[in-house]
Amino acid sequence: MNIQEQINVFITQAKSKIQSHLSNEKKNILVIAYYPVYRKHFGDLIKKLKQDYNVITIVDRILNDEFESSGNANVLFPWRLVENGETYYLNAEIPNIDLILTADQVGYEEGRIDREFLSKTAKRIYFPHSLIEATGNPLVVDYILSPTAITTQTYKKNKKGAKILNVGYPKFDKSLEEYRETPLNTITYAPLLRYVDENNNVYVNLFAGYENNLIEWLLENTDYKVSYRAHPFNVCANHGYYQLIKENWHNEERVSFDEALGSGFYNFSDFVLSDYSSSAYTFALTTLKPSFFYKPHKTNSNLEKYIPYVCGGGGQVCKDIKGIKRTDRFL
Repeated sequence: MNIQEQINVFITQAKSKIQSHLSNEKKNILVIAYYPVYRKHFGDLIKKLKQDYNVITIVDRILNDEFESSGNANVLFPWRLVENGETYYLNAEIPNIDLILTADQVGYEEGRIDREFLSKTAKRIYFPHSLIEATGNPLVVDYILSPTAITTQTYKKNKKGAKILNVGYPKFDKSLEEYRETPLNTITYAPLLRYVDENNNVYVNLFAGYENNLIEWLLENTDYKVSYRAHPFNVCANHGYYQLIKENWHNEERVSFDEALGSGFYNFSDFVLSDYSSSAYTFALTTLKPSFFYKPHKTNSNLEKYIPYVCGGGGQVCKDIKGIKRTDRFL
């Protein structure tokens, strides 16, 4: 049996499993997690939906986490497999699905996967993974949740596509509920996703060099511990620049690497340092502690105009950290 035949058998089995969990009495909602990193964006919404609906979570890998146990059932059904350098896209048409929720989009095949994965007829709602930036493609879903007036304004520039729903941000609700302040004299450094070409050593060394310089500056100019929190995609891929940073600091007691999903770092961080990551916003709004932003390289992100303080590179990076007290709060 070749790979495609094995995949076809798996699709048949997974489709049958999903169908076995569908309800004839309640509306059926599928919550699809294309990538593990965005599972946390649903907060406790799935548990609440389960009270009135039949909710099935669909994952691309089994992690035995809270997301997988939050619904009425959990089924493994990846949208893509890579075997021997070949990419295979998996799909099925499953009737009687009323609604599909996603917190991420894959963007492959011109959005066909985002529009049709597991159902061509079910309504789809997209949960953005940023408080500030309008993420996602409104042309491949029916509804988009908008957490802030900033994102609503940006989404409305698209004259076609999804209807905008101003209904909040479940991840923020959960971070507020779980926040327990236990500061450990720690700065969390949380940069955005680094798109690094592993075949280009210049960029690998450039990113690793800058990050190492920043960590070195923090160690020399503050008494804080530094928790380096790379974007989960970079952690999962174990990019070359990330390996270089870990290797450089693995013997430094004041430096640690946070590879956990979720908002647990809110509890032990005195401050967050970032470039444009929305984690810095949710941290500040959850804890009322300051986040510091810097701009290490050119970017086309529209987030910069919503950042109150952006510092440059070199010795200027976060020089004001020294003047901030751990008891300071945003109002």
